[in-house]
Amino acid sequence: MKNFLKILFSIFVVILLYLLAWPVDIEPAAYIPPPNPRLKGVFEKNDQLQSTKKLLEGKGIGPEGIAISADSFLYTGYADGRIVKFSMDGNQVSEFTKTDGRPLGMQFDTSGNLIVADEYLGLLSINPRGKIEVLTDEVDGTKIFFADDLDIASNGVIYFTDASQRNHNIEKEVWELQPTGRLISYNPSTKETKIELSNLLFANGVAISPDGDYLLVNETMGMVINKYWLKGTKKGKKEIFINELPGYPDNITFSDGIFWLAMPSIRDNQQFEDMYEKPFIRKVVKRLPASMLKIEEAAPHGIIIGINLEGKIVHNFQDTTGVFHHLTSAIEFDGKLYLGSLEMDAVGLFDLGGGS
Repeated sequence: MKNFLKILFSIFVVILLYLLAWPVDIEPAAYIPPPNPRLKGVFEKNDQLQSTKKLLEGKGIGPEGIAISADSFLYTGYADGRIVKFSMDGNQVSEFTKTDGRPLGMQFDTSGNLIVADEYLGLLSINPRGKIEVLTDEVDGTKIFFADDLDIASNGVIYFTDASQRNHNIEKEVWELQPTGRLISYNPSTKETKIELSNLLFANGVAISPDGDYLLVNETMGMVINKYWLKGTKKGKKEIFINELPGYPDNITFSDGIFWLAMPSIRDNQQFEDMYEKPFIRKVVKRLPASMLKIEEAAPHGIIIGINLEGKIVHNFQDTTGVFHHLTSAIEFDGKLYLGSLEMDAVGLFDLGGGS
């Protein structure tokens, strides 16, 4: 009996040591998540996005960012590195170029060049013939690890995000919550690349205000939208614009008085959020066998939010059935929203005339 108890105790000690000390591939940090308003009030569930029409269906996976050219054609990038050009109705489509990286956020400059944040290659400029030039891929001696989204100021300065300096694996970013994201500026006139903000929790969408006095920059894992002042007495200062969101903010664009925010996933795993403040516990949980480690992923849920200049939610479009889901961007043109997605094989076309 004594030998059996010794063996049992030894097994217990080994398991305990494993759970407490075995190396894992994450370095979690503590983070206090902002309040979760859930899908209530101004975020009340609805299915208005079910009327979204699919364009370019089957042409490629993950048309995350979308740009509109001066001649009213749309451009989007796929997971395989292709950038395609297509008409507003989606009936005309052709390959524009291929980056051999992962094109994400994109926008045209005043010279007609398509400026692209490429996850692996950095900030790119692509001329009308599809020739690619790397504008910048490092800042202050560090590699731009995960170029994500961008916007261009009226003076030509490009503001873009370096989402993380650690991971291209989004799941690992969720486990770690290391604030290594950055907001970066690139001045085409001086060729200067400069860090504007650091310590962001997966820096993502960027949108400049109509007067150019500030920009909004999203922290996806931080679940917050920041306001960063570009002019005036507050220049260089950061403050919270919105920090009570029911999902994870991705890209953000501005048009006609509205910031359009896409959220690829909602916050519906309170158990996991409860561990955000406990990095040691997250390490212990990560050591559990894969069969026991079942962190449920949120069910597909489409959600686009319209925010006015005062930070008030004025539009709330959702699809609770996930017909159009994992939404990453929404860009308005001629009374319609063109929607990008992280995982779908189509671009969405949503008529604002049918929304509210």
